[in-house]
Amino acid sequence: MLRVFLEVVLPVALVAVAGGIVGRWRNVPVAPVSSLVFYLFSPALVFHSMATTEVSADTSFRVVGVMAATFGAMWAFSFAWSKIVGHDAPMRAAFALGATTPNVGNMGLPVAQLAFGKAGLDIAVMNFVVGATFTNSLGIAIASMAGGSPRAALRAPFRYPSLYAAGAGLIVNATNITLPVTIEAPITSLAAAAVPVMLAVLGLQLQHAIGRDHLLDTVSVNAGRLIIAPVVAWFVCTAIGLGGVERATLTVLSAMPTAVIVTIMATEFRAVPTFVTRVVVTSTLLSMLTLTVLITIVRGG
Repeated sequence: MLRVFLEVVLPVALVAVAGGIVGRWRNVPVAPVSSLVFYLFSPALVFHSMATTEVSADTSFRVVGVMAATFGAMWAFSFAWSKIVGHDAPMRAAFALGATTPNVGNMGLPVAQLAFGKAGLDIAVMNFVVGATFTNSLGIAIASMAGGSPRAALRAPFRYPSLYAAGAGLIVNATNITLPVTIEAPITSLAAAAVPVMLAVLGLQLQHAIGRDHLLDTVSVNAGRLIIAPVVAWFVCTAIGLGGVERATLTVLSAMPTAVIVTIMATEFRAVPTFVTRVVVTSTLLSMLTLTVLITIVRGG
C-alpha cells in the first residue's frame, strides 16, 4: 500500500494541490483552462493512445464487453438513484458522470502495472483506449443532458473533437500510417501534457469541493464507483471466460475512482461541477483503502 501511495496517489495529489495553490494565488479562472483541455489536450491524448496502442482483436472484444456491461450497470444504478431521490437534470448528469467514469488512465495504468506487472499493463492500455472512446461519446452525451433534450444529447458527441480524434487514431493504427514529424511531434507533446493539465484543473476546482451539501449523493456514488462496479466486472469476466490476470486487472480497473476528466465535462456542460469535483476528490481518497483490499483479494491473499 505504501508503494502505491508514494508512486501513484501522492504524485497525482501533489500536481492537483499545486494547481489549486497557484489558482488561488493568481485567481486563475477554471473555465478557460477547462476548455483548453476539452478541445485541445484531451483529443490529442485520445488520438495518440488510439494510434499507438497494439490491441488484440479477441482480447479487445472481450474488454469492450466487460466495460460496456459495467458502464451499463453503473448507468442503471445512477438512473435508479436519481429517480428515487428526485434529482433535477444537472444533478442527474453529474451523478451519472461520477458513477460511470473510472480513472483508468493516469491512475489505472500505473496501478495495474504495480499490481500485475507487464501483463496487467497491457490489459490496462486496452482498457484505457476503450474507456477513452466511451468517455468521449457516451460520457459527453450524459453530460450534455444537464441542460438539453435526449435528442440533443445523442448529437452532442459529434460536436466535439475527441470522438473524431479516436476514429482518426484507429485508422492510423489499423493502416500502419507513419505520420510526418511535423504532425506527430505536436500531437505527442499535447498528449503528454493532457493528464498534468487535467490534474491542475482538478486543483483549481478543489476550493469549490468543500461542503456538506449532497452528502448522501456523494456516499452513494462512491459506493457504486468503488464497490458495485468491480463486483459487476468480476462476474461479467467470469461469464465470458476471462480469468487470471485479465479478470483481476479488469476488476481492479473497474474499481478506480472517478476520473479527473469528468470535472472538465461537468464544467463545460454545467453539470454541477462542484459536486462532481467533490466526488473525484473523495473517491480518490477512499480508493487508497478499497483498491488495497481489492488487489489483495484478486491476487488470492
